[in-house]
Amino acid sequence: MGCPACGLEHGLPEADIPLADVPNLGKVSAGWLQQVGLRTFADLQAMGSVRAWLLIEALGIKPSLNLLYAMEGALHGSHWLEVKRQRKTELLTQLEASREQGLI
Repeated sequence: MGCPACGLEHGLPEADIPLADVPNLGKVSAGWLQQVGLRTFADLQAMGSVRAWLLIEALGIKPSLNLLYAMEGALHGSHWLEVKRQRKTELLTQLEASREQGLI
């Protein structure tokens, strides 16, 4: 049985897969990630979703929180709609803490 949100089977992609081929990430999102130096799924794993989102924002792009959830879902092998509310709250807390500390 597939994902309840989209019907597809999810799982962690191969480390060297290009970001444009990672489930949850489209060409635009992958392009933004490339602009901040991320090319592969392994790059995103190493950086994490919060830092990647902040770097995209620092480019002057206004990414939606859905991108944050999409990256987080991808990192855990799930559809972005399956990211639990508690995890979303944790991500937002990390995002705000990073902004307050000037961590980009």
